[in-house]
Amino acid sequence: MKITGGRVNSFLNKPPSDIIGVLFFGPDRGLVKERAESLIKKLSDNPDDAFASTVLTSDDLSSDPARLSDEMSALSMFGDQRLVRLRLDHERSGAAISKIIKDLDTNPDKAAARLVIEAGDMTPRSAIRKAFEAGGRFAAIGCYQDSAADLANMIRRELTGSAIEIERDALDLWVPLLEGDRILARNEIEKMILYKGFGEVPGAKITVGDVKTLAAGAQAASIDDIIMSTMSGQTVKADDAFRRAVAGKVNIAVILLSLQRHISRLIEAGAYVSSGDRPESAIKSLRPPVFRMQERTFLIHLRLWPTRALHNALSETLSAEQKLKSAGAPGEAIVGRILLTLSGFAAKRR
Repeated sequence: MKITGGRVNSFLNKPPSDIIGVLFFGPDRGLVKERAESLIKKLSDNPDDAFASTVLTSDDLSSDPARLSDEMSALSMFGDQRLVRLRLDHERSGAAISKIIKDLDTNPDKAAARLVIEAGDMTPRSAIRKAFEAGGRFAAIGCYQDSAADLANMIRRELTGSAIEIERDALDLWVPLLEGDRILARNEIEKMILYKGFGEVPGAKITVGDVKTLAAGAQAASIDDIIMSTMSGQTVKADDAFRRAVAGKVNIAVILLSLQRHISRLIEAGAYVSSGDRPESAIKSLRPPVFRMQERTFLIHLRLWPTRALHNALSETLSAEQKLKSAGAPGEAIVGRILLTLSGFAAKRR
């Protein structure tokens, strides 16, 4: 079935009991991920449990075409329903996947697990998309970029929840800078909330100056040095840049969120490459675009970091972010450890 418009939220809040699988696809990979995770929370009490959940990638299916069918029919050790999560970076296994979907839709008793697929943009001719849209126990949900009005509403909603106001001129300046990826936008909003003190400052209000500071302020250059050096495997340079930033009172949380944003953009660019684009073309498809002076380094990162490693790195940063929010958390140590781990991995692949 095809889920669109106002039906999407109601579907995610209360998925049908007989649903077997859901495909999230579209150009906004951030929204794809956000909606997939929202559904997974409804389908599984513990999606991180290795016994109850399996994560597959396009490469897994390329090396073992029967893997998806095997996982969908495998019974849980404890009798509950399992979850299979497939991160699809290309459609080279499209025919095999669509065949499995059609078979499970016709023979639902074969399904011992629920399936959630996260994919990039798909044309209406896509075999996978057509199989999900045609299925009675499968659903396809397109994820497209937020309009300026939707983005403005999301900003207001997130800020209101943190007791922070925003000037109208600041909002008008900020919205175009956040267009293109829901998760990147949320990261930038959270960065701003952190910058304004988590709403703990009475009467906190975001100004045009605040937006300019976080978008292109003096901190940006030092943070970029940290991120680019870390992901390039330049451990000593990354550590030096991090120490200078700490000494200069750069917000530790902003460094971590900027790292998350860079990794997310690498994942998006990698998806374009997996779909057949040349790396140089892939980075030009990103929004906002990669700074011209950083294009060469960005290409190096694409070469050094496989898709699975990028997803693992993103998970590590998200875990560190949760630790950072705990009262009295040693922020410098938490972020410094993440930077050292990632730069060490990249250094081994240079």
